[in-house]
Amino acid sequence: MRERPGVRSFGAVKPVLLPVAVLLPLFAAAQKPARKPARFDAAVVAIIVPSDDPAHAALNPAVQEPRIVLANKGTESLSGISVRYGTVGFAPRMFAWTGRLAPGATTEVKLTHLIDMRPGANTFTVSLGDPNGRKDRNKADNTLSGTFTSADAWGSPLTVRMRVPAGNGGRIRLESTRGPVHIDHAWKSGNDTVLSETLRLPPGSYLLHAVDSGKADAASVRIISAGADLLKAVRSAPKEGTLYQFRVETDAPLDAPSRTDALLLMRPGRGMALVDLFAAKSARLSVKNGRGEVLMEWPVPEQLNKEYPIDLSAQPAGSYAIVLSEDGRETQVGLIDLFDAAPR
Repeated sequence: MRERPGVRSFGAVKPVLLPVAVLLPLFAAAQKPARKPARFDAAVVAIIVPSDDPAHAALNPAVQEPRIVLANKGTESLSGISVRYGTVGFAPRMFAWTGRLAPGATTEVKLTHLIDMRPGANTFTVSLGDPNGRKDRNKADNTLSGTFTSADAWGSPLTVRMRVPAGNGGRIRLESTRGPVHIDHAWKSGNDTVLSETLRLPPGSYLLHAVDSGKADAASVRIISAGADLLKAVRSAPKEGTLYQFRVETDAPLDAPSRTDALLLMRPGRGMALVDLFAAKSARLSVKNGRGEVLMEWPVPEQLNKEYPIDLSAQPAGSYAIVLSEDGRETQVGLIDLFDAAPR
């Protein structure tokens, strides 16, 4: 046989014969039918509350109502299942779910009781029983665990300062998980209003809910300790609102590292605004133009709610930054964009 230039010939390739002992298992596997789906197969596919997952940050940290997602992976509708759940290190709890979950469907389930927790990181575990009282063929997806951070724990008394802005209606409600309502303030779009209440809350778990119409600036809620430290700042939100959950404990410190919170509110008129500020430390508040030049500046006392009116009506069109300087660090509170007045 003549070879083509540049091509080497190795002759005929000899077939390789596999032993029968190797071929038989391969043939049997190829002929074996696919496993039929189980009639009864339930799974827990997610822990929403409590959770450190950023996807569920709006609902956490939490004090009550663990939330999980169940899935029906069987071919029969799921009508009932027992759920064993709890925080590692505490006694587990039981919940009996009943309903109707079609094959291939999922559902969110709210479990009862408060969430047990220790300060810092915790682990929450959920285990399912037998679906519809029948044996679950796949037990591998019946248990799920996840980590979560404990909710804030504060001492008492606490001062709750609320600022409800003009042009935006809403509601602020603070209640105990045991039932008593301590604040229930609803407002309509009207004048800007500041309210403050000092509460001696008994030990327990609490829910602060702030919702607005979404038509103007958000309402602001500041929780301040007996030592004048800002413990938490909450902003209202439209639709479902903002939910902040916390605990009050007898052995919680009355003072905690204070926070800084700044709220920029626009006012009627060109370039008119107001900064509502609580600074953890002495600071300076300034207004700068696009070239970084300081147009206005105020000294800011520590641990005190204070208002700073801003009037840029005489300034040319452009962007103006509201900047807070604290411990040598600059933080932009917000931007005010000015436009040329429309010609008459």
